Amino acid sequence: MSDLNEVGQRDGWRCWLCDAEVDPEASTNSDLGPSVDSYAAAKAKKGSAVIERLAHRACNTMKGKIAPVVPWSPDLFVVDPA
Repeated sequence: MSDLNEVGQRDGWRCWLCDAEVDPEASTNSDLGPSVDSYAAAKAKKGSAVIERLAHRACNTMKGKIAPVVPWSPDLFVVDPA
């Protein structure tokens, strides 16, 4: 598992669920404090890998009730089928 600061710096201190800034100085017990959202992603024939993303504590707690705001990657190219 990664350190909270490592995950925060990698994710630019933005919550992956609501896409708002996360205050790195906020208490981890605060609703708007930083937390690491971890889950295991299955890999074919290699067990599972743990994926970690930064989230507000409240967003992480409520993630089953709200749809995440996932920014669209500029690397993706979408074409409508003919």
